[in-house]
Formats: sequence, C-alpha cells, structure tokens
Amino acid sequence: MPEVDWFKLVAFVWFAWVGSVTPGPNNAIALSTAANFGARAVVPHSIGVAVGFSTMLVGAGLGTYGLLLESPALAQALKLFGVLYLCWLGVQLARSGTMSERAVARAPRWFESAVFQYANPKAWMLAAGTVGAYQGLAQPAWLEQALIVAIFMVCCVISNFIWAWLGTAMRAWLEIGSRLRVFNLAVGASLVLTAVWLWRGSA
Repeated sequence: MPEVDWFKLVAFVWFAWVGSVTPGPNNAIALSTAANFGARAVVPHSIGVAVGFSTMLVGAGLGTYGLLLESPALAQALKLFGVLYLCWLGVQLARSGTMSERAVARAPRWFESAVFQYANPKAWMLAAGTVGAYQGLAQPAWLEQALIVAIFMVCCVISNFIWAWLGTAMRAWLEIGSRLRVFNLAVGASLVLTAVWLWRGSA
C-alpha cells in the first residue's frame, strides 16, 4: 500500500520552491527573454527546463549522478556545452541593444534549455540535495520519484513565469532611451560570467 511521509513531503515542497524561484541561469534567461521578446517566448525555455531537469532527477534517483562523478570526460563534455551555450546566449543578448535590434538575438529553443540543465550547476546542486536529503519521502519507489518530478516541474514552470512576468512588466520602461541596451549588456555579461565561473569551477 502506498505510504507518504507528509512532514518530509512538505519540507521537500519548500525546498523545491526555494530552489526553483531563487536567481540562477534559468531564471535569468526567462527574465531576459521576456523583456526582449515577450512572455510567450519563454514557453519553450520553460518546457525545456522542466523536461531536462525532470530527466536529471530520474537519473539521479537511478544512480546516474554517481556515474557522472566516475566519468570525468562525460562530465567535462556536458560542462563545456553549458559554458559555450551560456557564452553564446550572453553575447547575442548583449549585442541586442534596442527593440528594433533584437533580431540579432533569439529566444532559446526548448531542447537547448533541456540539454543545458545537465551543465547547470544549480540544477546539479538541487538534484544532489534531493537524492541526499529526501530519500524515503514515499513508498513504493515509483511514487516517490513521481512526486519529486511532479513537484519540481510545477515549481520550475511557475518560477520561470514569475521571472518572465517581471521581464514583461519591464518592457515599457526598457523602451525608453538606452535602458534596454544597458539591461541586455548587464544580463548578457552575467551569463558570460556564470559560464566562466562554471568552467573554472570544473578545473
């Protein structure tokens, strides 16, 4: 008969929500995408985050995290993809100075955001924390895995759209003068710096 540790479940919901809504690469991308292209453009990114991170959680539950730790070449390849993707996205965003110039950049595609999760340090931290602290949340194992994935998917989507709403709310203000140029330069630079930090952290 299925059993749920309700105290641990409530604690996990809070962990998943805080981990999802706090600043990180995914939310920065959602913010900048909405500010430049509107809220609808964030939908593929949000789908990619949910799909990519869900597969990470399932893999972590099945021991894939340990496999990556034992395979430095694979881990480095994933990190290299994440670094190059963040750098490319940051440079493209920084080059888009005004609403009329935004064709220089483009919103991320869902599969790019999905694969990026495997190189996202915040995503790995959350996946490792989930496996380490929330074992025994429910029985049988399939129910525990289903609850973890479902809760994180909901939290990821909601948090992405909160940041997207913030970006959309800023659009009218950003159209004045050089504000969008400064905004894009700042967010683009932050993505590049995140990529540098990610790569140096793997050295």
